[in-house]
Amino acid sequence: MSNTPTTKPMIRLENVTKRYDGSDTLAVAPLNLEIKEGEFVCLVGPSGCGKTTTLRMINRLVEPTSGTIWIDGKDVTHGDPNELRRHIGYVIQQVGLLPHMTIEQNIGLVPGMLGWDKKRIADRVTELLDLVGLDPKVFRKRYPKQLSGGQQQRIGVARALAADPPVMLMDEPFGAIDPITRDRLQEEFLQLQERIRKTIVFVTHDIDEALRLADRVAIFAEGSRLAQFASPLEILSNPADDFVRTFIGEGAAVRRLNLLKVGELGIAPSDITGVPFVDVESTTTVSAALERMLNAGASAVRVRGGGSFTVQQMLLATTAETDGAGAGAGASAAGAGEAVAAS
Repeated sequence: MSNTPTTKPMIRLENVTKRYDGSDTLAVAPLNLEIKEGEFVCLVGPSGCGKTTTLRMINRLVEPTSGTIWIDGKDVTHGDPNELRRHIGYVIQQVGLLPHMTIEQNIGLVPGMLGWDKKRIADRVTELLDLVGLDPKVFRKRYPKQLSGGQQQRIGVARALAADPPVMLMDEPFGAIDPITRDRLQEEFLQLQERIRKTIVFVTHDIDEALRLADRVAIFAEGSRLAQFASPLEILSNPADDFVRTFIGEGAAVRRLNLLKVGELGIAPSDITGVPFVDVESTTTVSAALERMLNAGASAVRVRGGGSFTVQQMLLATTAETDGAGAGAGASAAGAGEAVAAS
């Protein structure tokens, strides 16, 4: 993501644990986690690893057994949980819209509880429907059953944003949507985050979704151990242990192509005189640049603002920093580059 969070901590968990009554096993082992203001963090891991429990402890839908939870510098561990939740957006997989209320009433529910006047609520509903790409004139008086799954999910996001909370918690919000709609919603939400810059904690079981969306990814292992908390590129380049390496699966080098920008490769420009090339922006991903080269029958890119790279340079640069890649990965990249150049 290009959205850059600040260095100010917005959410901090200090030695937070959860043990359910009658159980000898910790659902969440002592957890220390700090999330910065404006940061998009995904919690991912196998079933039963504690990621959803951790999310729900932040707004105290699940009460922690021990430890302290801080939000925006305030200890929220022992205050009124209902008041806390009114200032935290919450989006779930099943959306949770109230079926007997119109879309306008659903979105305006929390602002009404906070004492907003009718005009302010109506204006906010209009603003949010525009924000999530739904025409206010068409949708505000409709009921949830009159909307598609993707439209309902957009309304769920709008409702979570209604009172302009600094923090949003999202529990597998796109998990029940068909793959095409899910892909589109992920892209739209990334664009939305560029505008709203909220602190987001997002639970998913899908590592590819986490790598695509997050500024940083927290990978939980069985036994609720936090195995790694790092940027997607760091996780793909330097898995913390064998569990993380197995969890992210095969194809780490290929996934890096979707994350790295051509302006971030850190390689010396090449002389591409007489070589067919395409022009790209420095923010273009390596995968997008490669696709453009293939479509154009080119074997190099010229970056607007400076620098020209061959396909071999680009592919070698994406694997050079990957632990364990070694000469084999470099040779594979070079071979792939020769294949593209020959196409």
